[in-house]
Amino acid sequence: MHKWKRGCRFVQQNSSKINLRNESGMTLVELLASIALLSVVLSLVGAVHLFGQKQYLTQSYSARQSNDFAYTLSVISREVRKAPFDDITVSESESGDAILTVGAEAFSQKGAQLVKNNDQVLAEDVEDFVVIPDAETKSVKIVLKSLSEMNSQPKEYKTTIYFRR
Repeated sequence: MHKWKRGCRFVQQNSSKINLRNESGMTLVELLASIALLSVVLSLVGAVHLFGQKQYLTQSYSARQSNDFAYTLSVISREVRKAPFDDITVSESESGDAILTVGAEAFSQKGAQLVKNNDQVLAEDVEDFVVIPDAETKSVKIVLKSLSEMNSQPKEYKTTIYFRR
């Protein structure tokens, strides 16, 4: 029994000592491999984030432009419908842009903006503003073409207004 107690004490003393020479840590190769793996994962996550951010900016620009053009066509349609067909005139400015005159209201393109009465900006990033009156059917076709600044391709927004009077 005496030997057994001595053996237990010997095991307890050896287990409480920390033996630093037998401890094994990470080698330099393991550390470099983990850093390389971490950098690959972080670069993939960063690329996905940048792609998502670019898509968000493109889609929000496209939605904003679509809303602006829909509003512009609505304002023009409202003004055109107030007047009879004979009161509508279409002319060209010095730069070749269309000018739609409806009674006292005038809609024209100035650079990349579509303006009402030369002071109220209705839409921006307009590449082309085309107005085609048709006396035979008593209608006016309006086409707005957007700039392809952030969009991959320019978009066209069209409306045709028919007169019943």
